[in-house]
Amino acid sequence: MNTANKDTMPLVARFWNDIAEEFDSIYTGKGKSDVARSLDRYFRADIYGRFDWVMKNSGDIRGQEICDIGCGSSRFVTEFVKRGAKHVTGVDVAPEMLRLSKEIVAADGTADKCDFVLADVLNWKTTNTYDTTVAIGFWDYIQNLPERLKLIRKLTRTRFLSAWPRYWTWRMPVRKVRLQYVRGCPVYFFRRAQVKEMLASSGFEVVRCDTVGKLFCVEAKPV
Repeated sequence: MNTANKDTMPLVARFWNDIAEEFDSIYTGKGKSDVARSLDRYFRADIYGRFDWVMKNSGDIRGQEICDIGCGSSRFVTEFVKRGAKHVTGVDVAPEMLRLSKEIVAADGTADKCDFVLADVLNWKTTNTYDTTVAIGFWDYIQNLPERLKLIRKLTRTRFLSAWPRYWTWRMPVRKVRLQYVRGCPVYFFRRAQVKEMLASSGFEVVRCDTVGKLFCVEAKPV
């Protein structure tokens, strides 16, 4: 699949729309056997690891306004509210993800402190800013990074937490084949220096860059 000269976001939106329930079951184990759950814990360990990293490094978020770019099924959104956030906005391109998100925050009793936006950050017309912005499981699928990073910088008042799939891990070719060539969803990978350079050129200073499984998890602040 040649994606070099076209907007790939419709492909990404379609992919995530189709697998919304399947993806969320990684967190819940819903409908899965004990064996399948064990396989998730092994092969999807990064999903749990990045969640724990974000919650640890977001610090005391009581009273904060937070934005989760590429919020998926809202597992981060609802947890932020439970930890005392004043309000959390989730942004995603997949309608099914947002439908599922609304069900989850309603069941968790956090819906009154959340809202959801169906948009690509590239086309999201907002004047809001946030204490903390988050983009986890987002950059894996983004072709035009610099423009989106600069827009996220404009949204961010204090802290930006993000995760980036590392280049040349054993999982890289597996994901490339499974997602891009079999399921039609483009996927990208990054080197540490590349991540730091892109953040710096977008107006962020990197505070920490941790290796979490096969990811770089990065805390940055606006400068």
